[in-house]
Amino acid sequence: MAVVLGVCMAGCYRVSDTFPPNRVYTVRLERAFRQPFEPQRQAELRKLMTDLFGGPDQPRVPAEVRSLGLFNDEWLAAAAGPVGSDKGGRSKGLFREHCAVCHGVSGDGVGPVAFVLKPYPRDFRRGLFKFKATPKGAKPTHEDLRRIIETGIPGTGMPSYRVLPAWEIDALAQYVTYLSVRGEVERGLIDYAAGELRPDQPIVDEDATDEEQATQRRVISDLVSTVARSWRQSESLVTPVRPPKSGRDRNASIARGRELFLGDVANCVKCHGPSALGDGQTTDYDDWAKEIDPTDSIALAEYCRSGALGPRPIQPRNLRLGIYHGGGRPEDLYRRIHNGIDGTPMPAALIKAPNSPPSTKGLTEDDIWCLVDYISSLPGTSETNSSP
Repeated sequence: MAVVLGVCMAGCYRVSDTFPPNRVYTVRLERAFRQPFEPQRQAELRKLMTDLFGGPDQPRVPAEVRSLGLFNDEWLAAAAGPVGSDKGGRSKGLFREHCAVCHGVSGDGVGPVAFVLKPYPRDFRRGLFKFKATPKGAKPTHEDLRRIIETGIPGTGMPSYRVLPAWEIDALAQYVTYLSVRGEVERGLIDYAAGELRPDQPIVDEDATDEEQATQRRVISDLVSTVARSWRQSESLVTPVRPPKSGRDRNASIARGRELFLGDVANCVKCHGPSALGDGQTTDYDDWAKEIDPTDSIALAEYCRSGALGPRPIQPRNLRLGIYHGGGRPEDLYRRIHNGIDGTPMPAALIKAPNSPPSTKGLTEDDIWCLVDYISSLPGTSETNSSP
């Protein structure tokens, strides 16, 4: 269905030659600093972003990003632009064909059908991704993004694109990275303009001295470099998953996992509930909904007028269903517990250092595997027969 809708959108939905501005984030800073972003400032930001990153039809890679080898020009060209094919018959416009109907042309998560999906599609512009092999605060690897595209996200509107050729999945994963790098730079420039400059002061002042212009351009270059480097280093930050000890007693492991689940160290019970039905704390929101306080009705009205979707409280996973958004392999569950889930209230585990005294608070690797065993034992069981 998503593919059909994407093709329809590509033919019926007019796409500008520039990306739409991040008006939602601008509104947040207008409220924070109590001064508006004047039309001139908004136009300046839009031109600067186009100079740096191009547009939906012709993406551009800033020199600071290109020097790090983040992108393959052939993949970017195939993912960008309108749906079609090149002279050799290879597909083009892959993102607009398969992804933009939900995620939007700019990756803002507000595509034409986004409002009917639960959860909402991901807004890539924050550079936050839930399901990855890296710790909280780190970017996903290319393989992380590739795997999500290939397998989909069970229990959501994100389908599997396993039928696509491998190079198309690579191209889409890299284009998601491009939209994220672009979005983070845009947010950084909005921060800089709102927090460091006078309302009438250009980001790059053509009337300033050469030295002043060089300083202004260095601020921009440093911002682009910082964002790009955070993506470049993700491969070195992958959390290793060592296999559990061989010969362990699985029943004992499940019993220990249940104890940890209900205890105050892992404290899974706080959100997932004592029966693991996802009926613990259900009044929190993920980070994407917190651009403006979602409980402030006045701010919320302005937030939605700026183009955002109405925020919904985040729903902890019902672990008895056996449907895991980030994958159900043992290593997937291990990393969700160990690393937490970026952009959500799900914290990283408090890890106890090896050879720590028994009284030290935290979880060992064995403890995490016990939690994995317990969680894996829940699907197909009822609350009354779940006790090991």
